[in-house]
Amino acid sequence: PRNYDYDKKYERDKQGDEATENARIWNVYLDEAESYDMDMIEGFRNNIDGLLVFAALFSAVVTTFVAQTSQSLQPDNVQIIAALLYENIQVLRAAGNRTTIDAIPMATLAPGSRTYSSTDLWVNGLFFTSLALSLSTALLTVLAKQWIQE
Repeated sequence: PRNYDYDKKYERDKQGDEATENARIWNVYLDEAESYDMDMIEGFRNNIDGLLVFAALFSAVVTTFVAQTSQSLQPDNVQIIAALLYENIQVLRAAGNRTTIDAIPMATLAPGSRTYSSTDLWVNGLFFTSLALSLSTALLTVLAKQWIQE
């Protein structure tokens, strides 16, 4: 508990010594400044703790979204195989009907083809950006908390 009764804590200055460098006013000022600074630092700690919890929870949620949506950026092998099998069936039918192979349209998908849309790219890009910003915020918050503790 702080003692705010400065008359009891510090003795009165002698007549004419009220403005010297060792005057009572400076001790009172230092006590008040220390009290104000401690209250301010405690407020910063509470705000940083709240921000750190929010950043951690937000990062966890975004990570689950990234894990699910990033799978849509992989080639859809089932779709590619279906397109190639359809082309193969068309070639076999053409051979049975004595049709030229040039008349059969090529499969639109080949191994390594892009099977995702630009919307998938945008959504994943925004999720990855959000995750990077959230993790950066958490890192800066931890650094700020360590700085405040010193």
